[in-house]
Amino acid sequence: MKLRKEKIYSHYEVSFIMFYWTMICFLPIVLVFSFTFDVDKVVDPSLYILIVLGVNGFVTIIGSIILMFKKNKLKRQVKAHYRGEFIYLIFVSAFAILGFVVLFDYLDGNRDYIANILVFISALTLISLGYLGRKYFKFDYIKRK
Repeated sequence: MKLRKEKIYSHYEVSFIMFYWTMICFLPIVLVFSFTFDVDKVVDPSLYILIVLGVNGFVTIIGSIILMFKKNKLKRQVKAHYRGEFIYLIFVSAFAILGFVVLFDYLDGNRDYIANILVFISALTLISLGYLGRKYFKFDYIKRK
């Protein structure tokens, strides 16, 4: 019988994943709120998207520098599982899925295809979260105990 050792990842790897996942989902999340408050009636959506992308790039650079400086400290912190962090990723992903649909609408996409895009992005997100949850966050919600 072969023993399978599972690697436990440090807080740095988990913080790295969480930060960059949040930065990828930043634009769609902002677009969900802008769609809710009808910002597209006041500002051109293309200009608004470019401004948000600029802010996103700036925050990504600053956050990457901060992560780089805290790398040694975070590498020494280890937890057995990261359930709270994984739930945060699920919450961010839910808003991002809606945001990608709003982005498609802002870019004047055909509204007949919104359901197709929603299904594709939802499946891609679910597969990604399943992989990340099982490997890095030690949160395997499919396995029985």
